[in-house]
Amino acid sequence: LTKVYAESIEEVDEGTIEALRASGAGFWQIVFQAVVPASISRMVAWTFMRFEINFTNAVAMGAAAGAGGIGFQLFMAGSFYFNLHEMGFLTYVVVIAVILLEFCSTKIKAKVK
Repeated sequence: LTKVYAESIEEVDEGTIEALRASGAGFWQIVFQAVVPASISRMVAWTFMRFEINFTNAVAMGAAAGAGGIGFQLFMAGSFYFNLHEMGFLTYVVVIAVILLEFCSTKIKAKVK
């Protein structure tokens, strides 16, 4: 994320920064009036994308490596206990969590734009 944040900050239009400097703006005024508004939407989008990837990796690692969490519970219900009701319930919990995550990220991205 740090690399993507740095790239989005580097893509800020130099003309805007120069105009603020010419009008006597200080460092923090340039940051909050030019850099943050121009790069915040990309930063938020990348942050949520990485969060979603980390969520799916955590579920997969819990199932594959027995690292714990809901992925491990899915693995145990499907492979060890053969409890399809519990496995179905946990699958619904994961799907609902992903839908809520996507809904929240869409709302926040819309506010930032």
